[in-house]
Amino acid sequence: MNLIWNTRGERQCFQFGPTDSQLVSWDLAKDPNAQISVISGAWAIPLFQSNRNFSDIRADAAELQRLESEHLNALRSPWAKARIRIWTLADFIETPMEALQTVLDEMGAKNLRRVTEAPKMADLSGFGQFLQNLKNQGMHPYLMGDFPTDDVPVNERPTRRKPYLVR
Repeated sequence: MNLIWNTRGERQCFQFGPTDSQLVSWDLAKDPNAQISVISGAWAIPLFQSNRNFSDIRADAAELQRLESEHLNALRSPWAKARIRIWTLADFIETPMEALQTVLDEMGAKNLRRVTEAPKMADLSGFGQFLQNLKNQGMHPYLMGDFPTDDVPVNERPTRRKPYLVR
């Protein structure tokens, strides 16, 4: 776990991921005072950026997905009492400012300005193909959401012609 915010009288914040000890997972989920925001599948980005052997990456990805899936099951259980928000990695990347502003608003931070620009994001060119390669190797990477395998930027896609009516 990585402590992010620790101030007396303020909300305590920390990062928690599948590589951390999962012993607290159910305690967090059942805590009615906890507010949990999850970007599922985010652990895949460091694997994608690593220059490791792909069979090792695939084994690690399968284990990290299994661990995160168990954590998400705890968060989605009927016994969970925490306030929980879950985004897939694809959903978060699509609208990062909206997601970040939601988390900040829920924290109840006083005198906080609105988020006006997204933080610098990692270059994910080829990430869809990376997920496809995991699929080709027998893994089903489902926690990240849907990423296209082609890396054509949205503004370079062909424009659709407007329909018209012929009488």
